[in-house]
Amino acid sequence: MSTYVVGFNGERLDRIAKKTLQTELQGAVEAILGANPDLGDIAASGFVPGGAVIVIPTTFAPPAKASQVLAWE
Repeated sequence: MSTYVVGFNGERLDRIAKKTLQTELQGAVEAILGANPDLGDIAASGFVPGGAVIVIPTTFAPPAKASQVLAWE
């Protein structure tokens, strides 16, 4: 696992996920929260305060997209 240090102004958790995991969708934010159990309490206001060290999961892989079957196919 790698770590990410939040800048001095603080950052939103979805922006951190976008920077580190290349997406803020498909469970990326949840994966970061899962790797950092106390982060939910720290970021309750929407921002992670500056200087916080966040563990970034290296095993994150977005789930495969479900195939869509249309009713007329």
